[in-house]
Amino acid sequence: MKVSKMIVAPAILATAFAAYGHVKTATPFADNMVLQRGRAVPVWGSADPGEKVTVTFAGQTKTTQAGADGKWCVSLDAMPASKENRLLKVAGATNAEEIKNVLVGEVWFASGQSNTECPIWGPGPRYRDGQGAVMTAMARRPFIRYVKNQKIPTRTPRLGWKAVWRDYSPASFKATFNHNLSAMAFYYALELHDALGVPVGIIDSSWGGTRIEPWTPISGFAHKPNIPAKGDRQTPTYLWNGMVAAFAPYAIKGFIWYQGCSNAGDGIRYCDKMHDLYNGWAKEFKNPDLKLYFVQLAPFSCSWFAVQMGQAKFAAEEKNAAMITTCDIGNSWDIHPNDKESVARRLVLHALKRDYGFDGIIDDAPVLKSWKVEGDKFVMSFDNANSWYAYNDDRSEAKGFEIAGKDGKYVPAKILNKGANGTLAGRELIVSAPGVKEPRRLRYLYSKPWIGSLYSFDSGLPLGPFEIDARRPEDDLTDVNAKLGDALKVPELAGFRKVLAADLPANRFANYSFNEAAKAGAFTRVAYALELERTDGAIEWVVAAMDTFTDDAAKLGVPCASRATFQRKVSNLVVRSNRIGVEEGAVGDGIIEFFLGNYGTQKRLANAGGSDNIYDCNDNEHPAQNGYGCMQVHNAKSGATVFAYNHFAVGGAPDLGIGSNKGNDHTDWTFMYNAGDYKTRRLTVLVK
Repeated sequence: MKVSKMIVAPAILATAFAAYGHVKTATPFADNMVLQRGRAVPVWGSADPGEKVTVTFAGQTKTTQAGADGKWCVSLDAMPASKENRLLKVAGATNAEEIKNVLVGEVWFASGQSNTECPIWGPGPRYRDGQGAVMTAMARRPFIRYVKNQKIPTRTPRLGWKAVWRDYSPASFKATFNHNLSAMAFYYALELHDALGVPVGIIDSSWGGTRIEPWTPISGFAHKPNIPAKGDRQTPTYLWNGMVAAFAPYAIKGFIWYQGCSNAGDGIRYCDKMHDLYNGWAKEFKNPDLKLYFVQLAPFSCSWFAVQMGQAKFAAEEKNAAMITTCDIGNSWDIHPNDKESVARRLVLHALKRDYGFDGIIDDAPVLKSWKVEGDKFVMSFDNANSWYAYNDDRSEAKGFEIAGKDGKYVPAKILNKGANGTLAGRELIVSAPGVKEPRRLRYLYSKPWIGSLYSFDSGLPLGPFEIDARRPEDDLTDVNAKLGDALKVPELAGFRKVLAADLPANRFANYSFNEAAKAGAFTRVAYALELERTDGAIEWVVAAMDTFTDDAAKLGVPCASRATFQRKVSNLVVRSNRIGVEEGAVGDGIIEFFLGNYGTQKRLANAGGSDNIYDCNDNEHPAQNGYGCMQVHNAKSGATVFAYNHFAVGGAPDLGIGSNKGNDHTDWTFMYNAGDYKTRRLTVLVK
């Protein structure tokens, strides 16, 4: 039967489609796209409910029917890589989409904050890769395709928009000059393409200054977050919804990630947030083997040590993840070091080794395998390092090691097994510190300038920050067999009654597990008991009792809950503790500092000791606000801290400590972010 052609005016055609609906593919499916090789490839979209949809590509034909909600999905069979620009056709009852120039190869996602976003080339003279102008001018790689997504946070998943795929060409990078592809993503795709010889697709969704929670889908959170109705780029799930969700469940090999600066306050708890991120992405992309290769924070003008430990912990725990170390390629005056090629190349090593069969590669930086204390020395062995060399300005030795003895004071340490011309003798690292006869703790790259210069000779990769805790309970506890609750049995608490109690969280303080402040009645004395269970199972505790400083029991607790601020001397302070070094008994006057907001180092109270240069027993509160916050008791005579609980109001890991902190310059534990170091953190408030 002969079929005559019919010409339909565009306006009439549009009206017809609006009236009858038409088949439409989802966000990723656009001209110049790359499909993932070697695994089933979902193709999905929308149509009229019940409408038949047919997808054809590379000799395959798949048919399905849209559901009652208008959604449809088919799965193409796994395909080999192909550089042939082919047509992907999706046909419905009344229309068809033809997606041109479709390749098959390797597809990766890139996400994170500013060090991911930092473009290969752009208008910022510093905020771009150092070689980007040259690299983009030379780019002639038609089989590498990229997508750069808009910065849009949304409360619910933003769907239905179309990705724009571009090839690696000067024209493409010129067209996106003001919002160019991530430099890390650019080099990652380039290195991968050159190593594998297959097409590569890279999708870039990144935004500077953002936390990890906005990039995490709701399905990933182990503990569901509180999401305000009016959110922004820092609200949990909002960036996943606005910038990533439309691509799931696109077939991808994995994603690369560079983020953490905005979560630096989380410390070791960042590990849990990385698990949430990974689990959520793996679920939403329907890929239990999804790979995540990420960057440990590089040195800058502050210490990232606590969050770096969280990053390393996650890498050790998640079998589908791996971390690169960048301790040697940071920049002390720029939080955005512009050598992103080295970053990408190290990430690619993980992919080549773990995903693409390059067995001769050592892709991991040295990782501590075992250690022992011999006399006044730490003797350490490492995976991925059979020999060592130092490479710095004078090539004399690698710096950055510190060792503490039983007193907790860290001393700069040196490597003893030095060889010639920057090499080290033997596989082990042997380190000691002058004057430390009984070493108990070691840390590497904790202190300024945080730059690593010690490399594995086998791989050329640097040793990253790490720590060793060789403390024994008997080193700092008078009672190593203490149990939770023992603090409340001390004679000095006879006649006291409990009014508030809480198991302190490893993040922002929420509420009390016990609250009878309203029933407290009259009282003249108040006491605080802080009990901490360490990872070795030992319990350390302190009790501080004093004359009361308010007649309202509700104001005795954590400042962010009580909304009360106090800074004053208190009388008749009595202290009991099982921590060696904490002065016990009737010590006389005390100082309390209960701040709701931020505080500085300058002294405020007259004749109360303290220093203007460090955070200690006499600091200066900034105007009341929901800031860092502190809840501290000090011995007024000695200036020593009795206990401290800080950073409880704004998220991130709080500071916790009994006695004066000896781990850094701030004796009141400010900036330690160490709450996650304890398995249990219990605070009890009592009155009499």
